[in-house]
Amino acid sequence: MTTDNHKILAEPEDAIENYIGEQFLEWILETISAQVKSWPELGQIRDSQAKVEKIRKFILQRFLAAQAFWGGKDGDPGFLGFAIANLSESPDPLAEKGLGILEQKKEEELAGSSSKKNHQELWLKLLRGLEITPEEIERAEAKEPTRNYIADLSDIYSTGEWQMTMGAFLAHERAMPEEYAALLAMLKQNTSIDSAATEVLQWHSGVDMKHIISTSHMLEKIMVDPESKQLVWNGVNQQLEARQNLYANLLKYIEG
Repeated sequence: MTTDNHKILAEPEDAIENYIGEQFLEWILETISAQVKSWPELGQIRDSQAKVEKIRKFILQRFLAAQAFWGGKDGDPGFLGFAIANLSESPDPLAEKGLGILEQKKEEELAGSSSKKNHQELWLKLLRGLEITPEEIERAEAKEPTRNYIADLSDIYSTGEWQMTMGAFLAHERAMPEEYAALLAMLKQNTSIDSAATEVLQWHSGVDMKHIISTSHMLEKIMVDPESKQLVWNGVNQQLEARQNLYANLLKYIEG
């Protein structure tokens, strides 16, 4: 995959009008990365000097937000499950390409694979490394910022146009390395957590980027007509807006 820096600077209207297929996909991935790197909230997290107890509360809420993606308690299918059901019902044959990516991701998230770790197990390992007890994890409830984040995205994944759903998924995947790098920096600076316990942050900071680049090429054929490209971009925007708002509202747990 080549990188052409002018694509980062292109306005969405220009990219939707002039880029197709691989060009548009590359522009989306580069633009997501640029936007997430510019979030002041991640800079505040990275440079935080919070006490460990406050970090525990913050990380626990971030875990619940992550859990909302792959599925939580009581059979909750999570955003991934909603998205798979959504695309399965689409009459558009091109939706099958996106469906294949989502089904592969679901398998990796819940069962793991030879090349990828189970996301939830690694998150639980991180929580234990912060000395959060199993009882505390079991009793944990999403606070208002996390509840709002889940509510904001549930409709996109469950009932949105399938192209919009895939745009949200692309943004989720591409934003994660930047986000997790900031979380890792905060933990290293403020806690004595063992490096092995931070595997979820280390793993997804690097591997997920390679994964999304390789799998997202399957979506090039849907990024041709302006309507589909606009829907994909709308999904990207809504995912990024919800995630940035989540961090902005969770900062209160580590500030002061």
